[in-house]
Amino acid sequence: MRYFFLVVFISFISFVFSQNNIRIFSAKGELFTLTVFDTTQNKIPQTNVLINHVYEDSLHIKIELENKTKTETTLLLFEKGKTTKNKEFNYKINVEQNKIKINYAGYYDIVRLPDPLIPEKPIVDTTTKYRNTQLGHFCELKDSKPIYFNNIPKNEICVTPMPQEYLNYTNLLMLKAQVTEDKFIIADNVCRNNCLDVEQMNFILKYLDYELDKLKLIKIAYFNITDKAKNKELEKSFRFESSIIELNSFFKTADSQKIKTTTNCKVASATEEIKTFETNLSVYTNDSQRFNTFKKDYETYCYSTDHVIQILSKFIHDREKLDAAKMLYYKCIEKENFLLISEVFSYNETISELKDFIAKQKG
Repeated sequence: MRYFFLVVFISFISFVFSQNNIRIFSAKGELFTLTVFDTTQNKIPQTNVLINHVYEDSLHIKIELENKTKTETTLLLFEKGKTTKNKEFNYKINVEQNKIKINYAGYYDIVRLPDPLIPEKPIVDTTTKYRNTQLGHFCELKDSKPIYFNNIPKNEICVTPMPQEYLNYTNLLMLKAQVTEDKFIIADNVCRNNCLDVEQMNFILKYLDYELDKLKLIKIAYFNITDKAKNKELEKSFRFESSIIELNSFFKTADSQKIKTTTNCKVASATEEIKTFETNLSVYTNDSQRFNTFKKDYETYCYSTDHVIQILSKFIHDREKLDAAKMLYYKCIEKENFLLISEVFSYNETISELKDFIAKQKG
């Protein structure tokens, strides 16, 4: 009797753990319902159905497409002709000339998820810290977004172009960017914060689709270019003659109309001038238009912290306020008190990001 119970127990254990899974999917995305054991497995038609805990070596199924085309077949769950367990068998549905064909598509070991799915936090924090050893001080990642350092020399005279590793990282960011706007934002950040030569400029321009954006970027980067004698080589980044004409026209007037961002502001601009700038920003109904105008004109003036607060108060959202604040920092005559502008932000997270930015400039 004792052996009888032992045999029964072993048979039970073997039965419980000899289960397999079956996955049935449509090759071209046709929706279908699957019936097994006279029970419909998915009441809503799907392209992929998984059947768990199959204990038999064969399974009779019925498949019906949305157009009412049906078929029945028996699936075999064998590994090299022998009974197996803990496998997931895959079968693919192909529909040809309104007929359903079911083809064997291989099997895989069933990999069970850990329980609990998220283990308890260890007593000792083993979190890996991000170390930016390869890319120098070009940028760091925060919430999966690149935060750029300012790599312009303190005397603001660009003599040496940025290192190759910076350009390599720019390339990686561009390849990950999916839309034109994101690519321009990356290019804009790179060109505002780094010295670069004409060859590097052409490399960045190749990622921009529109010639107006290319012209805009060159105007932003012009005073950070180290070898302006080679400006003519930038023409090869353009296809249209009208763009080349505008490019050369800009080169002729750029030096005489120099409006370069400078950290050499010693005295704030007149209150009337800042007031006029504020008025121009107030015309717009949304931050996007307001910020575009801001970028065009802000370099013309020097600011006190009170001026910065007045300008930022014209923006609605923290995102634009923070971007503008970072640009105004270089034109502010009171950098040591720049954190006083924090009152214009709505969220502590934004203030924290501003503190990080200022710390990097001082470092």
